[in-house]
Amino acid sequence: MIRCDIVLTRGGVFIGRFAKIANPKQVYLGKEASIGKYCLLCPFHNAKIIFGNNVSLGWFSRVTAVNEVVIGDNVITGPNVFIGDYNHRYEDITKPISKQGITSPAAKVVIGEDSWIGTNAVICGNVVVGRHVVIGAGSFVNKDIPDYSVAVGNPAKVVKKYNFETKTWERVTNK
Repeated sequence: MIRCDIVLTRGGVFIGRFAKIANPKQVYLGKEASIGKYCLLCPFHNAKIIFGNNVSLGWFSRVTAVNEVVIGDNVITGPNVFIGDYNHRYEDITKPISKQGITSPAAKVVIGEDSWIGTNAVICGNVVVGRHVVIGAGSFVNKDIPDYSVAVGNPAKVVKKYNFETKTWERVTNK
């Protein structure tokens, strides 16, 4: 585990004070990546966490993986964001939840390039967040979000999409 008690900058990568990287050989950071203070990157077993170029992870954020989390180029997050490619099982009421394992160990999270993940957002499970997507602060994402969308809420729903003909963001009516 890499534990940064000081600010570390190397090869254009910035790792903030008190950030932790478990299993660093399974974490890939692109050029100019920035890991904020007190962040945790934790790939379990043989999992991978892959950051593209110019990714900025806000303070106190966590990225955990049992399979793979891929964050595209130029993605930024606010502070206290959680991104994980799994969830806990709970269906068997005869067993403690802590003994039931996790959902879909083959799942992965992909966040498309040029996206922005707001403060306190949670992205959980087998999810693809498209390109140039905005996830609102405090949102819970457990389903795919299409390219050029704004999604908010718990669970997150698309509320705007970019219209390439009018070159404007347009409201979406959710039924």
